[in-house]
Parts: sequence; C-alpha cells; structure tokens
Amino acid sequence: MYDTILIPTDGRPNTERAIREAIELANVHDATLHALSVINSAEIAPGVDFEDLEPIGESTVEHIAERAAEAGVDGVETSVQHGLRHQAILDYAEAHGVDLIVVGRTRGLDRFF
Repeated sequence: MYDTILIPTDGRPNTERAIREAIELANVHDATLHALSVINSAEIAPGVDFEDLEPIGESTVEHIAERAAEAGVDGVETSVQHGLRHQAILDYAEAHGVDLIVVGRTRGLDRFF
C-alpha cells in the first residue's frame, strides 16, 4: 500500500509518537522510510548559531535511521534541507514520490483544544 514514507522531524519530543508510527508502517509495508530535518534560519533560537543547526539536523535524522534499522526496516534515507519547513517537506515529498507523510503533533494545534 505504501512504498515510500516520510517522517519530517525537528527532534522535539512531540515527534516521538510519529517516529514510532512511521517506523512501524515502514516495517509493515516493507516501505522505504525517509527521515527529513528542515532548517529554517528565520526560526533560530537565541544563543544558537546557524552553523550548529546542520549537525543537529544530521543527528536527528540519524537517530531515526538507527531506530528504524533496529526495528528491521531495510530502506532508510536521511536528508537535512534548508528553507521554509512546510514547503521543504512538500517539495521533498514530491521529488521522492512519497506515498505517506507522518507528522507529529504541532504546537499550533494545542490552542484549538
């Protein structure tokens, strides 16, 4: 049903459930799992240098790749991109023929509940 699954993540704890679900779905469907971290320079926190963000993104996607491998997922691809988060995710999904995007809960939804 799914051949290619994308899990975009910023490394925050609210993505843990999405990571588990994406890994499980990739395992069940024998799908390739893509882990994506998007660096948006407009959202740099005080005290964090732009140069620090690339290794943080790499560490985040590698963590997912390691967990997926431990769970038995054969195909895992990782990527760190720069740009507006939503647009980078959509562009990546289109470029890689992604069938499913698994997204963690966003902070913005909390205010509606």
